[in-house]
Amino acid sequence: MNEKHHANLRMYVNDVIALERQIAGSVRTQAEDDATLKHPAFRSVLLEMAAHSEDRITLLKELSDAEDGSLGATVKEGITTVTGVLTGLYSKIRKHEVSRMVRDDIVAMDVAAIAYSMLLTLGLAIGHRRCVELATLGLNACPSTVVRLTNLMPAIVTAELAEDAPLADPNAAEAAVIRIREAWNSKS
Repeated sequence: MNEKHHANLRMYVNDVIALERQIAGSVRTQAEDDATLKHPAFRSVLLEMAAHSEDRITLLKELSDAEDGSLGATVKEGITTVTGVLTGLYSKIRKHEVSRMVRDDIVAMDVAAIAYSMLLTLGLAIGHRRCVELATLGLNACPSTVVRLTNLMPAIVTAELAEDAPLADPNAAEAAVIRIREAWNSKS
């Protein structure tokens, strides 16, 4: 592999490791938040997300080691840690925090899907089989997690709204799930 391709591999893997660290740290923090205890299904997804992110980090580090240890995310680690702390503080001061956690986690998984898509494309373009395998593994985890979170989101939103005042439609969560699924399955 030429040096420019190796530099791109290093950059892309660094980005994905930093992103996975951010996701793992954020969702572990969310899972321990008292507010998530009211939503055991969401907490379960969070713990799975963290475990799978940590597993992928291990695999990405193995890729780094296979490349003579020249890859890694040490430069971004400090930035990621600061960002994670700020995210945690921000979530403590906002109303309806669990629904916003769900939203933020969906966004994080969408960003992960893009990052893994880029890593996959790079691996294919430079003929790096292990990079392709790891990128495919990471990419394949994203859609199912987004779907699970999206399916949980309406019930969490309505539960939070019901704490504020009675709901005009107590079946709103179920109706929302149906409409969300219809939107994602539409061909337009």
